[in-house]
Amino acid sequence: MIKSPQKAAVITMAFLFTVILVISGVIVKGVPNAADSLKYMVGWETHEAEKTADSYYDNNTVSYVLEMSHDLENNMLGKVISFRTNDSYLDAYFVNEEGKTRLYHFGEKTHFTESPGTYTHFIPLPDSGEGQILIRIETAYANKFLKSYDVALGSRNELIYGYLSEELISFIPNVALIIFGLLLIIIYLFSVIMHSPIPEALSLGSVAVVFTIYTNCPLFTNQYIFQNPVTQYYLNYFALYLLPLLAIIYFEDIVPELNMKWVFYAFAVLDVILSVIHFTGIASYTRTIKIFVVSLGLFALISVFMIARKFRKMTFLNRTAIVVLLLFILINVFFFVFVSTLGHQSYFTKIGLLMYNAIAIVDGMQKLMNGFFRERENELLHEIAYSDNLTKLGNRYALERDAQKMPLNSISIVSLDLNYLKYTNDTFGHAGGDVLLRCASECISSVFDKVYRVGGDEFIALISKADEAELEAKIAALYNKADEYNRKRTYFEEFAENEDFILSIAAGYASYQQDDSSYEQIMVRADEKMYIAKKKMHAKSSIRKLNVRVQNA
Repeated sequence: MIKSPQKAAVITMAFLFTVILVISGVIVKGVPNAADSLKYMVGWETHEAEKTADSYYDNNTVSYVLEMSHDLENNMLGKVISFRTNDSYLDAYFVNEEGKTRLYHFGEKTHFTESPGTYTHFIPLPDSGEGQILIRIETAYANKFLKSYDVALGSRNELIYGYLSEELISFIPNVALIIFGLLLIIIYLFSVIMHSPIPEALSLGSVAVVFTIYTNCPLFTNQYIFQNPVTQYYLNYFALYLLPLLAIIYFEDIVPELNMKWVFYAFAVLDVILSVIHFTGIASYTRTIKIFVVSLGLFALISVFMIARKFRKMTFLNRTAIVVLLLFILINVFFFVFVSTLGHQSYFTKIGLLMYNAIAIVDGMQKLMNGFFRERENELLHEIAYSDNLTKLGNRYALERDAQKMPLNSISIVSLDLNYLKYTNDTFGHAGGDVLLRCASECISSVFDKVYRVGGDEFIALISKADEAELEAKIAALYNKADEYNRKRTYFEEFAENEDFILSIAAGYASYQQDDSSYEQIMVRADEKMYIAKKKMHAKSSIRKLNVRVQNA
C-alpha cells in the first residue's frame, strides 16, 4: 500500500504517460530502421519552397519547406543516405523522365501534435537508373528549420557505426547514468528486504533513470529501441514532466522536515494543464516546453531557498551534493533558454548527476551494510531475549508474546514437567541433565507445534482450537514417543548404556472456560492436572521399584 500521496501521484502520472505511449505506438506507424566513419555528400542543391496543396499543415499554420536535390551518381547506386531532422516531416523521391517515385516517407500526422518528432533517417537509393534524388522537408517550427543538412552516404551498417562513434561522448554517460540509477534502485530493494529501507536510494535512482531518458537528446538510441518517432517524442517530454516531481520526493527524503508538497502539486497541475493544451490542439509540447523549463528554473530557486532553511540538519555529504545538483539544474535551464534547445545542452548536468549518483551509491552501500549488521544484531538480541539457550525453544517471554496474539477463547495449554531431572543431575552430572533436557524438548516438539521451556524442567505447549479428545490423543502420543526414546536409547548419546538414564514426562492440559480473563488462568489449571499426573507417575514408579525388590529378595 502506498502511504505517500506524492508517490501515488507520480505512479499515477507515470501510468497515464505509459498508456499514452502505448496508444501512440499503436496508432502511429513508425519507420523501421536496420542497423566506418561517416562520408558526407556534397553537391546538394537546396532552396526554400512554397507550401503546396499536399502540405502537412492547414492554411492557418505557418510552415517552412526546404527542398534538396542531387543527381543519382554511380557511387550512390544501391546505397543509403542519412541525416537527422528535428520535428519535421520528410518525403524523398526519385525523379526521372518517367515521373516521380517516392522512396521514403517520414511522419504520420495525428490530430494532437504538429511534430512528428526528432529522427535519424535512412533513405535507400535505387540500384540502377538515371535521374535525381529529391527530398522535401517541412516543419512548423522556425527554430527547427534548417537551410542545409549534412547528408551521409554509405551502407546501413556503416552509417549506424558512424553515428554511434559520433555520439560516443553522449552515449557513455547515458549508459553509466542509467546503470547507476538501477544500482540505486537495487540498493533500495535490498534495504527493504533487510527491514532498513533507504527511500532516498529509490527516489534518486528514479531521477537518474528518468533524467537519462530525457537527456538522450538526439534520440538516436531511443530510435532503435522504439522505432517510432511519436513514441520516443512523448517519452522524452513525459520524462521531463516527471523529473521535478521525482526530484521533490528525493529532496524530502534527504532533507529532514522539508515540506515541499505545495511545490509538488503545483508542478503536477502544470503537467496536467500543458498536456490538456497539447492534446486539445491549442499548442504542441514543443511550443509549451520553454514555459515548463522556465518553471524548472523557478523550482531550482525555490528549492535552494527552502533547503537552505534546513541546511544544517542535513549530512555533510548531502549538503555538498544538493548544492552541486541545484547548480547543475540552473546551468541546464540557462543553456536551454539562452543557448540552444538542440544538441547536448544537458551534457554538464548529466556529468554532475553521474558524479552525484556515484557518491550516493557509496553512501547507499554503507547504509546497506550498516542496516545488515543492525538487522543481524537485532536478530541475535531477539534470539537471546525470546529463546532458551540450551533447547532453542521459546522461553517464558516468547510464551507471553505468542499467547497475547491468540484469541483467548481459542487457547488450550498443555503443562509438561520432566521427571527425575534432579536424580539425573546428581547421578550423571549436569552434562547428563542437559542431554535429558534436549531429549525432552525434541520429544515434546515432535508432538506439539508451539513449545516453550519456562523453567528448569518445566515446559508449556500452546495449542489453538483443540477439543478434549484431540488433547488426550496428543498426550498419549507424547507418552508413546517417550517410551520409544527409552526403548531405542540412541537419543541419549553417551548415556545410552545406563539403564537408570530414562526420559519421563508428566503432562496435564486445560482449555479456555467462560470465566477466564487471561491465559495464565488456563495455565494454572493445566499445572494442577500436570501435578496430579506427576504424582501418579511417581506412585507407579515406587510400586514398580518395590516389586523389583520383592522379586530380588
